[in-house]
Amino acid sequence: MFYDYQPSDLQRRYKEMLTIMGQLSNLFSENECPYLAYRAHENIFCKCLEAENLARLDCSADAKKGKVGIGLKTWMGSDDQKVAEFGKLKSSYSSLSGYDLIRRIAEYRNERIRVTKRLHGIDTMIYHVVRRIPEAMQILECSFDPVDVEKIVINEQKGNENNTYFTDGKHEYHFSSSKNTLFMIFSNMQNLDEFPVAIVEDPYTLLMSFISGTGSATPICEESGVMPRVAPPFVPVKEKLCLPLYSVKNGEKFVAEKSGLNQWNAGGRARDANEVYIPYQAIDRNRSLGFFPPRDTPFMLHLPDGTDISAKVCQEADKSNPLIGKAIMSNPNKVLGKWLLRDVFEMPERELLTYEMLERFGVDSVIFTKNHDGDYSIDFSEIGTYEEFYSNEELMDND
Repeated sequence: MFYDYQPSDLQRRYKEMLTIMGQLSNLFSENECPYLAYRAHENIFCKCLEAENLARLDCSADAKKGKVGIGLKTWMGSDDQKVAEFGKLKSSYSSLSGYDLIRRIAEYRNERIRVTKRLHGIDTMIYHVVRRIPEAMQILECSFDPVDVEKIVINEQKGNENNTYFTDGKHEYHFSSSKNTLFMIFSNMQNLDEFPVAIVEDPYTLLMSFISGTGSATPICEESGVMPRVAPPFVPVKEKLCLPLYSVKNGEKFVAEKSGLNQWNAGGRARDANEVYIPYQAIDRNRSLGFFPPRDTPFMLHLPDGTDISAKVCQEADKSNPLIGKAIMSNPNKVLGKWLLRDVFEMPERELLTYEMLERFGVDSVIFTKNHDGDYSIDFSEIGTYEEFYSNEELMDND
């Protein structure tokens, strides 16, 4: 298990911060079980246990430390919990039922896990759970496995027309057709730690005492004492740019057969099977003036698995301004394709990538982060991220 191998000082800090958040529960709830928002849990876990936060990337893992990917969960009550949503793929399985439906959902689930592991250089995955019980929190973990599709057995004694229960011999699941959501019953977790959480009756007065500097309130954490009045350091917001991996024609998404991620298939000359680029359309260039260096100027690009490659903006986009390009390529241009098509997607050479494949992999866009001049990071994002990133702007045909 992951938690048991963390240094004791990090474990203590993690429990202290969870305790502090839980003691403020009456700000949000009157339940005797401590309150913990899932976003707060993700941030606390990563900060206190020194893990990389992947939660906003909408991949199968919420955090990563070393080669371990972690799915983070927190709840009170039932251990039957959501693990994946497939609403954006509904058209591909809405006509299915029974075993055929469950096998299709399991295959989608497994593809997402596989791509997440390949993208981020993850070898092993686990679920890390904070379960909230009356006046306490428990830390539990269990394995995070792909579904064994060859051992799927439908439980005919449970469920209804909207809920299908099944097992693969390792875990029990159920799929809700009405919610397009896969749930897992976390029945085989290891309880690794438990600690009391005394919920503060009046957290408002407590917080006001911190703000006013009176320090008159009782410390909310015995080891840490009263929370110090320290102004947080200023952290500049990094500029980001989202780009689609597809084109649009008549409102339909597709991956062009002879450009973009299929650039290797273009005519005109012999091309390496790994030659690809990320399209940099006019609409995206116009909203991100100055984001990238001028055309053909190399910059450092950090891949999600920790690999660093050289990249640049290529292909003239405006004859009146040769510094503007319409494609993002690695330098040399086969490095990105080798990593994405072969290492991550595990596609054979010279097989055309389609939008249907991207849907199955669970990604259809990328987000570039500008760390500083000449230094960028790239992350791959789930279906629909591009539209959401730009406030659901209407899809437009590409230039």
